[in-house]
Amino acid sequence: MAALLSGKKLGEQQKKKILMNNLIISCDWGTSQFRLSLVDTQSQVVLKKCSTTDGILNLYTHWSANEKDNCSLKTYYLKELRKHVVALTKDHSDNPKNIPIIISGMASSSMGIIEMPYAALPFTLDGKNAIVELIEPTTEFPFETMLISGVKGEDDLMRGEETQMVGIAELVNSIKTSNEAVCIFPGTHSKHIKINNGSITGFNTYMTGELFQLLSTQSVLKEAVSISNNGIEENKEHFHKGIDDTNKNTNLLNQLFGVRTNVLMKKITKEKNYFYLSGLLIGYEMSVLRHTATEQIILCSGNSMFELYKIAIERVGIGASIEFISPDLMEKSAIAGQIKIYQSHYQLK
Repeated sequence: MAALLSGKKLGEQQKKKILMNNLIISCDWGTSQFRLSLVDTQSQVVLKKCSTTDGILNLYTHWSANEKDNCSLKTYYLKELRKHVVALTKDHSDNPKNIPIIISGMASSSMGIIEMPYAALPFTLDGKNAIVELIEPTTEFPFETMLISGVKGEDDLMRGEETQMVGIAELVNSIKTSNEAVCIFPGTHSKHIKINNGSITGFNTYMTGELFQLLSTQSVLKEAVSISNNGIEENKEHFHKGIDDTNKNTNLLNQLFGVRTNVLMKKITKEKNYFYLSGLLIGYEMSVLRHTATEQIILCSGNSMFELYKIAIERVGIGASIEFISPDLMEKSAIAGQIKIYQSHYQLK
């Protein structure tokens, strides 16, 4: 039976086994992506990894339509996870049953393996007040597994970014001691996370990525945009225009229809319009920073969105200093955060 923990130690036998192996299987299970890594906890080197689009939303949708009458949601997820774990560890000398699995992200949501309560604010960047839950090994799923829950504010929620934030604080020590900063996490649901003196004190969610996907593929605007073979450098002018138009005396609902008229009136090509729409949506998200009192803005982004958000932050013109966490460090952040939370709860230092 799963046990809810807050700082509880593992049994001595379990602790010795984990200390002997110095390995974990890190699982970053997001809304749209699934990432699994075999990690050496001493060096934090990733020995092997895999990534798929088997995010929580896709799997939950498939279970609801095809598997709901055959097995529970938890059984379905663990079956999928076991398949990936076996594939990841098949060439490794250690028995995978001896390697603990640590999961962060949407796996602890109402659509995930187990719905867990959220940790409250302020949330310390040492990971000590994270809420975690153990899934004990069974015949069907013979792995010791720890789920990390998310964080809730007064009227907002997040799962996964708090673990990345703990990891970034480990990788970039100045984050822990920052008096005041806003960390921006682009994504399907972008997060603006406020930190102060080593704690997350607030955050806001923006559905920028999901809205762009819906508008560009499922709305009338899908006929007005087309993915360009060229990158941002060749289309920067129209990305800039989208950002600049957010500062005009109009509103987003009206400007979105302008994306359609751009093409109908043959003002720009569909490819350039794609970047205009992107600039418009990201620009509206960034425009809130004009009215945010903070000493520092920190962009925390992987490769896919880093350049677009970097340009947008600089274009909007904010009085605060700006720092960019490199995509390479962001790749390591979830793993570093999982290890730190694992150590904080089980005192395996």
